[in-house]
Amino acid sequence: MQIQKTEYVPWRDRAFVSIAEAGEIVARSSDWVRNRVAEGRLCGCRVTPGGPLVVSVRSLTELVDGALQAAPPPRPARLYLAVDNT
Repeated sequence: MQIQKTEYVPWRDRAFVSIAEAGEIVARSSDWVRNRVAEGRLCGCRVTPGGPLVVSVRSLTELVDGALQAAPPPRPARLYLAVDNT
């Protein structure tokens, strides 16, 4: 039996990602993702009856992009000069 190797598809180019993959993308736990699905902030569905719960990439993209837009702009680093004239 020959095993076919599948090519990696970037997550934004997919229709759905697993709960675990969604958690990795947003650096959160699978439980956090499930809670966002329960709140309606992420769209979760079962592609096949009785299959695993997956997250739509569209809803995940909206969540990620919204978080990036809501984040405050980065502050410039402050440099301090310490001089010892003793």
